[in-house]
Amino acid sequence: MADCRIVTVTLNPAMDRVLEAPGFAIGAHAAAKRVALYPAGKGINASRVLAMLGVRSIAAGFIGKQDLAIFEEYLERLGSGRIVMQLLAVHGATRDNITIVDPVNDTETHIREEGFKVQREDVHRVTSKLAMLSRPGTIVAFSGSCPPGVTSSDFLEMVRRCRRQGARVCVDTSGAPLEAMRGQELWMAKLNQHELGVLSGRDTDSIERVIDAAKALSAASGGPVECVCATMGEHGAVLACKEGSWRAWAPIHPGLVVSTVGCGDALLAGMFAILQSNGFEMSPALWERALREGVAAATINATKREAGNLSMDEMESFREIVEIEPV
Repeated sequence: MADCRIVTVTLNPAMDRVLEAPGFAIGAHAAAKRVALYPAGKGINASRVLAMLGVRSIAAGFIGKQDLAIFEEYLERLGSGRIVMQLLAVHGATRDNITIVDPVNDTETHIREEGFKVQREDVHRVTSKLAMLSRPGTIVAFSGSCPPGVTSSDFLEMVRRCRRQGARVCVDTSGAPLEAMRGQELWMAKLNQHELGVLSGRDTDSIERVIDAAKALSAASGGPVECVCATMGEHGAVLACKEGSWRAWAPIHPGLVVSTVGCGDALLAGMFAILQSNGFEMSPALWERALREGVAAATINATKREAGNLSMDEMESFREIVEIEPV
């Protein structure tokens, strides 16, 4: 594997089921058509997009023992050999995530299972594994929730261990694990508007306030995070780091948006692909390229029923429509 490598960490993977149910209503019987079923989880999604962009990655974290073969076959087939699976098998079934898409009412309903419960031994094993995978020149991206058995203190220790080994650590999480990151030094935090408010302690109810909060949290303003990437749905994303601050968005027709599941994962994968290919020689021009790639990948993802399903031809087209401005 190349010196500049990427490790995605999925502590709570899932089997994603996407159902299309016209006229879906809570409490009523609904006829539905299954449009997608695939192994997933935020880090898994990111590794998949990286593979489609021609970039190798290591997929680490947990997996239910009975689902190990399914995930192995899936990542090998769709990753074309670009995904090295390092998921640790634990007792219990991998959770189901169900997305119900209603094209009539233009709604998207998400139902999330809690996930398997991991034991203390499992936590120690994965913490040691991540430390072994971490070194200078490596991005370690923690994406998604923690399963039962992994506390916010455990999550914090994993992050710290990776940082001590010299890795660039990115965190994309929510809830208690995110709150544990307050004041912690990170290379990157990928946040939505609400999560940015939690970590920064600021209001984020407008584009201008998101920009201000991202800048305040970033190292450019003395904050603990070297780079802050905040997403705002159809309003795009804001990137703030010491090299500069930008907002980027892709002006597509709202009718093209099918599902937002996995958009943040595609955004990170697109950014990482550009940063890795340039050996982390950070410059304003490189960050702009990375943000453009990320927003293009996320926008393509929004037009798909299945997360992380894009092509290089689509990337070429969508890069051209992404608009970027310094903020």
